[in-house]
Amino acid sequence: MAFTLRSVKVPPNSASLEEARSRVFDFFRQACRSIPTIMDIYNLDDVVTKSELRSSISSEIRKNSHVTNPKAHA
Repeated sequence: MAFTLRSVKVPPNSASLEEARSRVFDFFRQACRSIPTIMDIYNLDDVVTKSELRSSISSEIRKNSHVTNPKAHA
């Protein structure tokens, strides 16, 4: 199965902390919505559950919750 990343673009730096926060939430939503497709592409059904992947994504995002520089987020 061929998979292309046509919609993936490098975003400009966020102007404010509020914008960076909003973009992180948008990324989280997009990543969680992509979990079923990713599980199908890589045949992960026997290895990990959707909730475990969602927890992994959220824990990685929480690791950077202390960052206050909006340019460091996304």
